[in-house]
Amino acid sequence: MNPMKKLSIILFLLLVSPILIFAQFEKVLPSSIKKATIYPQGAQLQNEVSFPIQKGQMKIKLTGLTYNLNEESIRIISDGSFTILNVQYQTDYINELDKDAETKKLMDKIDELKSKVEEEEVWVKIIKEKIDFLTVNKQINGKNEAINPETFKTMNQIYGSNYETLALDALKRQRLIQKYKDELAKLTAQLQTISNQTGTPSGTIIVVIDGKQAKTAKMVFSYYTWNASWYPSYDIRFTGFNKPLEITYFANIQQTTGVEWKDVDIVLSSAKTQISAQIPFLSPYYLTYFQPVSVTNTSVYQKGAAVSYDMAVTEGSVNRGKDAGYFSPAPQQSVASATSETVKEYIVQNPQTIISSQNTTAVTYGEGTLNAVYDYQTIPKLSENVYLIARILDWGKADLTSGMAKLYLENSYVGKSMINTSQFSDTLDISFGVDNNVTIKREKITSFSEKTFSGSNVKETVGFKITIRNNKSYAITTSVFDQIPISTDEKIVVDLIESSKGNLTKETGKIEWKLNLQPNETKTVTIKYSVKYPKDKKVIVQ
Repeated sequence: MNPMKKLSIILFLLLVSPILIFAQFEKVLPSSIKKATIYPQGAQLQNEVSFPIQKGQMKIKLTGLTYNLNEESIRIISDGSFTILNVQYQTDYINELDKDAETKKLMDKIDELKSKVEEEEVWVKIIKEKIDFLTVNKQINGKNEAINPETFKTMNQIYGSNYETLALDALKRQRLIQKYKDELAKLTAQLQTISNQTGTPSGTIIVVIDGKQAKTAKMVFSYYTWNASWYPSYDIRFTGFNKPLEITYFANIQQTTGVEWKDVDIVLSSAKTQISAQIPFLSPYYLTYFQPVSVTNTSVYQKGAAVSYDMAVTEGSVNRGKDAGYFSPAPQQSVASATSETVKEYIVQNPQTIISSQNTTAVTYGEGTLNAVYDYQTIPKLSENVYLIARILDWGKADLTSGMAKLYLENSYVGKSMINTSQFSDTLDISFGVDNNVTIKREKITSFSEKTFSGSNVKETVGFKITIRNNKSYAITTSVFDQIPISTDEKIVVDLIESSKGNLTKETGKIEWKLNLQPNETKTVTIKYSVKYPKDKKVIVQ
């Protein structure tokens, strides 16, 4: 063999052999998410892959990952059969992420409708050309020569019949086009609500390893993404006066990573995420006096007319008072939780599938009971409705965090209420709204109400009768509130004549009755007072 030719072959083999070796020891491994630890903002995702390794160096490409992950958060764990030499991350714009089933279905429907619109628009164009052809031929015939009546009649019938058919067909197709376009607009809007990502690139983690021996290896890797979050909500049910409240815990999860989480183990964490590997700096801990901030009670979206007032609970509101209550937490019966002071974690018992979407997915992560003291409250002067109040003490032991609660009164949905656990109070009051099985009526006692004149003064007497009835099958306790006016002038004198043993708070003029009502029992209380003022002045007494 020619020495030069032999040398060329050797050089070629030397150049090609690294490429062959490199190709032989590079593996592309798609992976699926096995576990997700979700935070109020962000999530830690954990994947697993198993693959055959050989002794020596290999390049592993972990593909099909979300492109918006934090590179600093990537963690690779070896099973001991290989050593990790290098880890890199890159965004893959060529291999886009697969669309979830719902998004794909919508996009297919949109494409189908677009094709139908194009087809109908072509048909309309063809029909218009036919109409133009008929019109032109009608004008040509008869220009150069006279047409006998029989020929004219035949041509008119042909033209009229064809023109009518074509015009109606064009109109139907134009209406059909408009119908398709309306459907397209709705489907496009729906697509935008579930996914605002089209043509989403994927992410790839490249790991260079050194295999110790030929075997099947296992690699666990995790990373943090910002495109996920969760917040709590609750269903709270009142089932009876002598029964605890029933509570169901929900996690509202949203993820827009572009990757479907299929049959994933979910851990919910209340921790604030801080993924950087840099140890934080410990700053001095300064103490100062606490300045309380006044917080207005949160209103609630409630069925029926909402009534707000200062002396009792606003319909469907949650507030915290100083009155004692009773509470015995029990959600731990079905909620697996691990608490480290202010950080809580909840383990969802069953694997969940969470699609990548702008919408949230509600997942149950626990059920339990809350022991509470119940009280009915009413202010018939403002509203002849009776509200059921559940008063909970030591609510902090119930694994509650701030969130929206749906309230149910004996299987009837009554409204929503925001639970705010950031307040400095041991008592949590929840209003379940109006209970129509307890009725109340406030009537003016006309025989007592009068106005008399004495010297330079006028004296008005006012009286009201309040009647309350318990139509329920069990006994209840009711707080009834009313008031007498408070004078702001020494010449206006207010005297309480009768209050049926109600408790008067002189500073506010508020009167409270605590009434125990047996099933189907009716009770009546009265309030009578007088107001004396100079007769040359005008005072409105109600």
